[in-house]
Amino acid sequence: MTYIIALGIGVGIFAVSMWAIRLLATPGPEEVDPEAVEEVTIDYKCTVCGLRLTVTHAQADDEVTAPRHCREPMDVSG
Repeated sequence: MTYIIALGIGVGIFAVSMWAIRLLATPGPEEVDPEAVEEVTIDYKCTVCGLRLTVTHAQADDEVTAPRHCREPMDVSG
């Protein structure tokens, strides 16, 4: 019985170690090209708590998506 418990703990440690190595081996996100950033003014408001947020810069190529706050997407206020 002791050997089975030891084997289970060993397999668990091995699995966690492999997960950590894979996590560290994945490359980070690509660098943002400073030339592709443009000025925008988009105001957001959290529908749950009322927090207001203003986005002033965004990438020109990407569609600006609403951030999340209080686990809900924020609404565009204006």
